[in-house]
Amino acid sequence: MSWIYGHFGTQIPENPDLRLCIHKYDTANLKLRAGGSGRNLLCMENPCKPDEQVFVMGDPILRKELDFSYPELSDWQWLLADEERLSHLDGHWLIVIANQNGIRAYNDPLGKRSLYVHKGQDGYFLCSDISLLKEAGLAELDAQRFGAYWHSLFPPHLRRYAPGTQSYYKNVEMLAQGGKLLLSEAGLALRNNTFVPLEAAQNLAKILENLTLLPLRAGRRVCVGISGGMDIRPLLAILLNSGLPFSTVHFGSKEGEDYRIAQQIALDHDLPFRYISHQEASGGWQMACDYLHGRGFGFNPASHSLMGYFPILAEEADVFLGGYYGELFRMRFMSAHIASLFKPGKPDFSSFARYLYLNPESFFIAEINKELHRGFVGSLQDSLAQMPPIGNMPHPLWMNLFYVRHSPRSINMPDLSQLDQHITDYMPYLQNAPIQQHWQQGLWPQLNEGLHRGIIRSYAPELQAYPLAIAEHSAAYFHRPYSLKIRIALKQRKKKVFTSSRTEQFLQVYRREILALRTDARVLQDNWLDTKKVDDILAAYYNGDRSRQNAVLSFVTYVLAK
Repeated sequence: MSWIYGHFGTQIPENPDLRLCIHKYDTANLKLRAGGSGRNLLCMENPCKPDEQVFVMGDPILRKELDFSYPELSDWQWLLADEERLSHLDGHWLIVIANQNGIRAYNDPLGKRSLYVHKGQDGYFLCSDISLLKEAGLAELDAQRFGAYWHSLFPPHLRRYAPGTQSYYKNVEMLAQGGKLLLSEAGLALRNNTFVPLEAAQNLAKILENLTLLPLRAGRRVCVGISGGMDIRPLLAILLNSGLPFSTVHFGSKEGEDYRIAQQIALDHDLPFRYISHQEASGGWQMACDYLHGRGFGFNPASHSLMGYFPILAEEADVFLGGYYGELFRMRFMSAHIASLFKPGKPDFSSFARYLYLNPESFFIAEINKELHRGFVGSLQDSLAQMPPIGNMPHPLWMNLFYVRHSPRSINMPDLSQLDQHITDYMPYLQNAPIQQHWQQGLWPQLNEGLHRGIIRSYAPELQAYPLAIAEHSAAYFHRPYSLKIRIALKQRKKKVFTSSRTEQFLQVYRREILALRTDARVLQDNWLDTKKVDDILAAYYNGDRSRQNAVLSFVTYVLAK
């Protein structure tokens, strides 16, 4: 990852550096350290103000009408001459500008990177990811703030997204979306600009084409996460049409239609294809601990093999290109969004709470449970109060606006701040420019997958010959997935489903380590926990009560992530 941390105040601590750094910046009142991957870290003198140092973390992309490029020195000179121009940057990024009087900081419009600032007695500690906050000993949970996360991200395998913009730690503020932070002798000032769609319609297919081809045109080695699903297929069509070289990879299981279809597409088009299993990428219990230490709450420790997956890819590629967030343009995110079409009145607190609110089995004391619930309710109410009037916008699109305002930060930001150490995780759909156009596409074309199917038809119609994979099932390409999804859901309702077998396997394989957490200092010294409940949950599950599996998973995630 690329990272930055530092101290600002009248008394700068003389502590050793938390990590081995690449760049340093020191004044009488400010100490900054930056490091990680040089690929996604830029440090330079401000070309417009020579007494300032500029740190750029992440992978910023400069938009020029419908085209995109990676910023060069002349671009940075133009951008920093008027810092409001930083809003022209897409990608995921955090920019910190330092001088002897303090810092200014900005993040991307979707909040895919952030800056955390902890206020202490002698000044401020700032950092770009929560693992640094933990390493500095400043990660103390705030029950009300944490409520928005507990009731939306737990159990981890069912997570939705957190409906708020605050950090879950005490005395810690953070950049959310399109934020600007000023830290000076006058104190801390923070402004976030919540996402607002553009009103002007633009050529979305061309925007996606140029975003998809950007890393290849810049000479980066690209590996595409290929599957049998719909969302990657338009991007694959664009890549095939370009004639530029790229490789493909499939991660997970060889069982089922997803792998078979992905492999067949790669074979038929002479694309380098690599399969990486969970076993090959897994690194054991310590990797699971590291995974949650770096990302925080809401991540499933059974998915820790993702940490091993990306370093393997980085041996032969600079960029991993995936189809994540493509469902936004197919109206596939939440069934509640579609259901809202048939209900009178605009979506309200209850509408959002019905699909966001999760109520995992608690292992907390009663007072904390009340605070967590109040925190979720208050956070959702505050976030809804910032939504614009619904106007003539169809209910699902209005609800999607709420989704876009909160999901990139709570779902993607922790991942992206960690993965830069290995490889750039690049998602053309999850960029500000195409998402701005979501509300210009109309409801029916998105329900009918018009963008996806139109791009495939125009760029590589031969991809229409391959069926689409949905879970372990497949259907002919021209089959709309909704009816198949309904049939799959009805079939699964006939039998009780707990979680994925991978989660169950994780909890069984690491039974000894999980039971040892009960006597870990992180548990013994945690006054939120009701230890009798913890004992009951662990004993019941490991004595064969599979209904407690989600509770055990939530407990493990909570302890390892906090």
